[in-house]
Amino acid sequence: MNKRPLKELLTAMHQGKFEFPELDTGDISDLYEKKIYNDREIHIPNKRLKTFHSFLNLFLLEHLHTNNEVVFSYRKGVNAVDAVSKHASSKYFFQTDITNFFNSIDTDLVTSTILNNIETCPISDIKNHITNIVKILTINDSVPVGFSTSPLLSNACLFNFDNELQKYCIENKLTVSRYSDDIIISSLEKSPTLEAEIYVARLLSELTNNKLSINKKKSKHTQTGNKIKLLGMVILPNGKVSVDIKFKRDTEVKLHFYLTDKEKFNEIAGPDFDSAIERMSGQLNYYNTVDPSYLDKLRKKYGATIVDMFLHKSDKL
Repeated sequence: MNKRPLKELLTAMHQGKFEFPELDTGDISDLYEKKIYNDREIHIPNKRLKTFHSFLNLFLLEHLHTNNEVVFSYRKGVNAVDAVSKHASSKYFFQTDITNFFNSIDTDLVTSTILNNIETCPISDIKNHITNIVKILTINDSVPVGFSTSPLLSNACLFNFDNELQKYCIENKLTVSRYSDDIIISSLEKSPTLEAEIYVARLLSELTNNKLSINKKKSKHTQTGNKIKLLGMVILPNGKVSVDIKFKRDTEVKLHFYLTDKEKFNEIAGPDFDSAIERMSGQLNYYNTVDPSYLDKLRKKYGATIVDMFLHKSDKL
């Protein structure tokens, strides 16, 4: 690998037309705004900070190690469907999530993760800038929700955890996948999935120095014969991954009113007509990813023209 100094790479990438003096101070307090959305604190970077974050994604964070056999979030070419499909032939399931995921990843964990990946990093003088880079990637000592850098960081910071969990699952004939803060473990036998809950909680705590923990209130055991719902999808008795029936019903009600009563459609899908169209487009594109055959059923029932216009958010709508 031909490594080059950070500032030299930044100059080359932007042909000398972009400067980021905050790299020398680490102070980005004036480069983002804070918003509250669904009771969550979101940090929105301004254009300059977004530009520098894009640079860090390209020359640093995309080079950090991740376990691509376990984690399916924030990776090109895979998605939540792939994370769920791994479990399609299982009979017993354990699912949980990590409490306050991004904000529980602190500066120490970020720093150690980057330093552990120096060999794969194309920046030759990364150690000289590590302190301020970590400040630019974090807010109030933790990884914020809203930065484009946070997803890749979260995958890398759990690399050791993913590796050890995968090893445990292989030894115990378990299937495992992680999608961001959601962890799914399944098996053909019941006992190993029950034991896995204790192991996951202990392993996560040990490998992150008690910074991350599973959310016991959201931990859940299920088995075939009951509804198997994972990441908003369901595994049908035939092993096919599809969309939850309640989402299908909601979509079909909206399509019905779009055809028969635009005012009612806007009322239930709102808050305004443009937003309603945007949401329907998002829903149908999601279904197209999870279960394309369901869209064929919608086309037969409501007409291919309407479904495809929503799907592609046509100007004709």
